[in-house]
Amino acid sequence: MPVSIIVYYDYLCPWCCVLEVRLHRVKEEYGNNISVIWKSRPLMVGEVPGRQISDHSIKSRMRAGVEEGGLFNPWDENIPYPSSSMPAQIASKCALLQGEELFERFHTAVFQAFCRDCRDISQPGILFSLAADAGLDMKQFSADFENDERRQEVLADVEEVRNQYEGWGVPLTVVGGRMPIEGAAPTAVYRRAVEVCFKEQSG
Repeated sequence: MPVSIIVYYDYLCPWCCVLEVRLHRVKEEYGNNISVIWKSRPLMVGEVPGRQISDHSIKSRMRAGVEEGGLFNPWDENIPYPSSSMPAQIASKCALLQGEELFERFHTAVFQAFCRDCRDISQPGILFSLAADAGLDMKQFSADFENDERRQEVLADVEEVRNQYEGWGVPLTVVGGRMPIEGAAPTAVYRRAVEVCFKEQSG
């Protein structure tokens, strides 16, 4: 039985981008012996039009870039910062409906667009462009994006993490259903947690 790794994340969190890279390494090592499930934990449910990048976000991107080189570029302060987390989170739910492989391709592309390419991923046009580049069925993607059920799925994830892990930060990774790990830990930490689960399964 695969070991589950549940991640509560947001695309606007630089440390979630770092975590995505590290969990990708773990997934490459263990293949189908683990199952990585990404659940929404948006930092900004509402919308702040014309939002500008804060000093905190500038520093956070810089620190995350030091930990995983090549993932981040400085944000042009003349470009509006994403005004909400919700469009990208809703889009990710739409991508997942088309299968895990296409979801993973789109998921990585959204992180790269925000962190490396400094694109405003709160803009539906950018998300649709990323979806098309990832090979998604755009007719289905568009219909799903307009369906309020996807937003409700995001909010259900928010309620789930609030009920089970109130007070924990973003990202939050739960390995084997019982080992919560806050932030973006070194890759070895996730590997060690997975190995503990394997030993428990084998008795």
